[in-house]
Amino acid sequence: MKVVLGHYQVTTEAWKTRPSSRGLLSLIIVVSVTLGALHSMAEDEIDAGHTAAGKLKVNHSFSVLPLEASVFPGIIGYATGEVGFHSVAFDEPGDDFFQLSSEGDFRLVLLAKDPGMEVWNDHGSGFMSIGESFFVGSAPFDTHPIWNIVNGTPGQTYSLTLKLQDLNGVYAESDPFQLSFTPNPPVLAITNAGHGLIAISWSPDTSGFVLQSTTGIAPFAWTNAPSGSTNPVTLPAAEPPTLYRLKN
Repeated sequence: MKVVLGHYQVTTEAWKTRPSSRGLLSLIIVVSVTLGALHSMAEDEIDAGHTAAGKLKVNHSFSVLPLEASVFPGIIGYATGEVGFHSVAFDEPGDDFFQLSSEGDFRLVLLAKDPGMEVWNDHGSGFMSIGESFFVGSAPFDTHPIWNIVNGTPGQTYSLTLKLQDLNGVYAESDPFQLSFTPNPPVLAITNAGHGLIAISWSPDTSGFVLQSTTGIAPFAWTNAPSGSTNPVTLPAAEPPTLYRLKN
């Protein structure tokens, strides 16, 4: 499977061989990740501050953020609440970025959203509509909206456009800023199903992916497996050794 995730190119392949004398499946999963740009392994975050001229300013640590399959009950697709919206903790004069006063009363305002991309409101009762505000409050703050791709294709980018405003008028509102997300591709796995069988599955169970296989590596000759998009699928662990991948 090859999917471009913003700056990421991810290749996931699984190699299946016949069961050994102990009936165990020999499995090699090769994952290679090519980074077009280094992505920080620290917590992804969105920081709010102000300029020396008194205008709100928002910085974020990612260009396109991969979202995992949702683990939230009742929230479908891909979602995270781990990306925090913080008031900046230190002044950064070199970036014209300064701490916010506790006299402000801040709100995030949703200006635009791509089809399939949503952010939940501050009550957790539904998606924000265009023009709706998300309560942030006074500084210091650390709030975690639920960012949610409800219907998306791995490798595609889905964006929200927002601005930050101060209801108390201490600061001028920020310029519009964009947050972009992409669904993480499914992960292919092969397990021993016993009795000379293997089970092939992928998670999350994303539509549009088809299982392919090849018995040759010089050159690769990929063909759609008879199971196609069926997930999971049980197959005989027959010779010759076979390489599997997902194709979107």
